[in-house]
Amino acid sequence: MHNVRVEQINEIAKQSESDPSLAQLDFNFKGSWNTDSNKVQFTGDVKFPNGEITLEADFPSFLGGEGRAPSALTYCFYGAMSCYGSTFATQAAMAGVEIEQMKINLTLGVDFRSALGVGSFPPMKGFNFEVFVKSNASNEDIQKIKKLTDERCPAIWAMQNPVPFTTSATKDK
Repeated sequence: MHNVRVEQINEIAKQSESDPSLAQLDFNFKGSWNTDSNKVQFTGDVKFPNGEITLEADFPSFLGGEGRAPSALTYCFYGAMSCYGSTFATQAAMAGVEIEQMKINLTLGVDFRSALGVGSFPPMKGFNFEVFVKSNASNEDIQKIKKLTDERCPAIWAMQNPVPFTTSATKDK
C-alpha cells in the first residue's frame, strides 16, 4: 500500500516475537576528516541493503567551513524528518489508511554560541514536524495515524529518551 510492503512487515512482526534479531539493525559508520582545504571537511561511506554511497559534510563559513556540502546536522535533521515521514506512511499502511500524497516539513533552530565557546546556551530549539496528507481517509483516521507515529517513530523516541553513548579518542602512531 502506497509503497509500503505491509505483508513483509506483518510477517517480520510475527516472526520477531520468537526471534527479536529479525527486527533489529546494527549500524557501523566510518568517516574521515579532510585536512586538505580544497576538499569538503568530512566524508563517510554509508552502506545500505542494496548499495553504498559516500556522503560529504562541510560546516558553514561561520563555523570554519566553506559550506560546500550539507553540514553534519543537516543530515541528522533530514534523518529525523525522513524517519518521521517513513513511520507515518508505514503506520498508515499497517492501519489500512491509503495515502495518495504526503509531504512533510521540519523546522527548528540551532544556537551555536556554546560550540563557539561564547557561553553555555541550549543548542537546540524544538523540532516542529508538519505532515500534509492527501487521502480519502477521515481527519480522525489521520490523527490516529499521527498518534501512532508519535508513539512508534525511533527519531521521536530518541528525542524523548536519553540514549546512552560512549566516546574515545586515540592517537594513531
